[in-house]
Amino acid sequence: MSGNLGQSKRCRRPLGWALLCFTLGQVLGQAAGADSLLRFMDGSMLHGDLQQVSLQQGVRWAHPDLAKPVDFRPDNLAWIRFEGARPVQRSNDPTVHIRFHNGDEVLGNLIALDEERVQFSTWFNEQLSAPRDVLQSLAFLSPGFRILYEGPTSMNGWRLGRDPDAWKYRDGVFISEGVGVLGRDFGLKGSSRVEFDLQWNGTFSLIVPMYTSALDRFDYRSNSYMFYISRGYVSLQRVQSGAGVRNLGQGQIPEMQTKNRVAVEIRVNKDKAEMELYIDRKLVRKWRDTNGFAATGSGISFFSQLNGPIVRVSNLRVSAWDGHSDPVQFAQASSKEDMVYLKNRDEVPGKIKLMDGQNVIINSLGEDLKIPLDRTIRVSLAKPEAKPEANRPWEVRAHFAGGAAVSFNLNQWEGSMLTGRSRNFGPVSFDSKFIRRLQFNLGSSQKTNDTNTGGANQLWPWDD
Repeated sequence: MSGNLGQSKRCRRPLGWALLCFTLGQVLGQAAGADSLLRFMDGSMLHGDLQQVSLQQGVRWAHPDLAKPVDFRPDNLAWIRFEGARPVQRSNDPTVHIRFHNGDEVLGNLIALDEERVQFSTWFNEQLSAPRDVLQSLAFLSPGFRILYEGPTSMNGWRLGRDPDAWKYRDGVFISEGVGVLGRDFGLKGSSRVEFDLQWNGTFSLIVPMYTSALDRFDYRSNSYMFYISRGYVSLQRVQSGAGVRNLGQGQIPEMQTKNRVAVEIRVNKDKAEMELYIDRKLVRKWRDTNGFAATGSGISFFSQLNGPIVRVSNLRVSAWDGHSDPVQFAQASSKEDMVYLKNRDEVPGKIKLMDGQNVIINSLGEDLKIPLDRTIRVSLAKPEAKPEANRPWEVRAHFAGGAAVSFNLNQWEGSMLTGRSRNFGPVSFDSKFIRRLQFNLGSSQKTNDTNTGGANQLWPWDD
């Protein structure tokens, strides 16, 4: 941390500056939480309050241990994480997950796509238009798609087991250093998808009971499915009251032997009694309960089995799922052709000419085919040739609570409102209360996160 302080310049206090910082700090604090977290490009972190963002002076940051607030240039910053970001407010349910080649993604509704442009609506603008060549993919969501939970942001709503100190919350992370259970009722009814980042040190053992009613204890009498995740493998058990425990099989995860952080995704198709586990977006194992779906609960819990190893759970998202759409797992079939993926697992390559709310028209092998959207899972578009990008020191990416990430060249941050210009679809404005993370230096800061493979200063930088 001290190295970064040395790289930045101390701010000067013109007349009225203290009142400006206090007022702006209050606005941002009320919108995004009183104790934010600033991460630098070298991996060090600093708690405090964001007081001001100025294109001339930089990011002004206050901390009780600093004699006065400090200005940091954007070149040295990876991201700012805000506590207590509020879920975005939508006027209607999203029907499509739109991804762009630069890494942006939004949940919204498709209006139309032709050979030149794509038009869509989302929660922050009812009419957006972008050139077609910036678009990577559209994944169609099932009716009733909902994000049931995104966090963590606090311990509120969670139930602890017998040892209340076994799990703690800090800076958007659940942390366990001992044996204990942490659970929550998400109201799971149909199929679901659960995503979270998992970090550990040493040899650990984590059980994730799914569709359980035992939220604050480990209970073999509850009807549930239990995923046993350890360093190098995962196994699944069906637990059924009166019928005991049945092992459904094991999957190997060799990459967990060489790293200490992975992205975990569990998909549960309740109608088919099928479960899948992905590590870093790669399928590890698929299970099917031939006796039918046995779990009767509606919650999920995390049970750390060992004393000593540190286990961390972050970036947790629980969503309702239709059992077949695939909004996250996406493979670009070809850089020269578009591709339409159908629910029956057929794939149609060619050139997409038109899409609207009803059909997609694709020219495949010289013939125009009209395919109803209700038969379509997703489409990918041909990747254009890469173009050199100009240096944009104030291009940031806002990650929103509720599923979206939008980059834009920041023009102004006044009060709680940010305004700027997206390279994909033009002018944008956002209320900071919906932003859970603001990312700087987009290419290199993402690589910093992805290659964080260990070391005390990298993995546990904010431990007491």
